[in-house]
This record gives sequence, structure tokens and C-alpha cells, in this order.
Amino acid sequence: MAKLVKQVIPVYPPFAKIGRIYGVVHLVGIIAKDGTIRNLQVIDGHPWLAKAALDAVAQWIYKPTLLSGEPVEVICPIDVTFTLSH
Repeated sequence: MAKLVKQVIPVYPPFAKIGRIYGVVHLVGIIAKDGTIRNLQVIDGHPWLAKAALDAVAQWIYKPTLLSGEPVEVICPIDVTFTLSH
């Protein structure tokens, strides 16, 4: 399991708030050997929330995954949940 060391919280799009849009955006990306995210793609989720999720997760940094003591790239599913406060 990849360990997240820097998490940027997505900015809730104002038009999505006004439209009362919420839910989960499912992403998949590659955690590079240096812990950065690359090749990030949306798998599922509301299009009004997808860009905010992509913009935030693209800035995330993970502790590199080691295999036999060497850093390796890993494919990682990532879910970003958007909830409206009452």
C-alpha cells in the first residue's frame, strides 16, 4: 500500500456547489519511483468534479514503493470524495 506524504485537498468547484453536485471521482495513476503521480486519468465521476480532483491529486506525493530495496513504479487507484456541507 502506497503511503501518502503530501495531500492537496481539491477545491470544490463553485458551479458544482451551486448545482449541489457531490460524489466520488475515481482516478488511476502511476506512482513514479520518486513518489510523484503521473499518467493520471479519470475512470469515473461527475465531470464537474473531475478537473478539481485531477488538479489536486496531480500534486500529491507518495513515499516511493520499494521492491527488494529498490524504488519501483506502481499503478494506483485513487478515489476523491466531494461532499456538501449542510
